[in-house]
Amino acid sequence: MLIRRAKKEDYAVFAAIEAEQPGFPAWGAAGFEAEERNRNSVTLAAELDGAVAGFINFWVLRPQVQLNTLAVGRAFRRRGAARALVGKLAEYAAKNLCREIDLEVNEHNSAAIALYTALGFELAGKRPKFYNNTDAALLLRKTLAPKD
Repeated sequence: MLIRRAKKEDYAVFAAIEAEQPGFPAWGAAGFEAEERNRNSVTLAAELDGAVAGFINFWVLRPQVQLNTLAVGRAFRRRGAARALVGKLAEYAAKNLCREIDLEVNEHNSAAIALYTALGFELAGKRPKFYNNTDAALLLRKTLAPKD
C-alpha cells in the first residue's frame, strides 16, 4: 500500500469513488481542486496494485487536525486502505505538533464508526439532523500522546 500526496490526475478517480457511496457528501473534482488553494489542506491518495484505492483530505489547524473526507473504492474495501490513510494523517498530526484529530461521521455509517473506534477515536458530541436535515453527525476525537 502506497500513501502519497494526491495529484490533479487523481481527482476524477476520487469523484468516481465518491459516486460509489450513496449519500456521501461528494466534493467532485472541483472540490479537490479548490482544496489545493487552502494552505492548511492535505489530500492524500492510497494506491494498491498500481490503482488509486481511496483518498483522505484533512486540515492541519494546530493544535488540531480536522479530517474532512475519507473514502475507499468498492473494489478495494477491507484491504487496509482506510486504516493506512488515517495512519498517515496521524503522522502529519504528530509532525505538526497537533494533539487532537477531529472528525464527523454519519450516525448510520457503521463501518466508518467501527474503524474510527478501533483506531482510538471517542465520541465527543453529536449534531442532530446534520446530513440532509435527517441524519445526525457524530463528532469523534482522538487525543494524541505528546512526543518527548
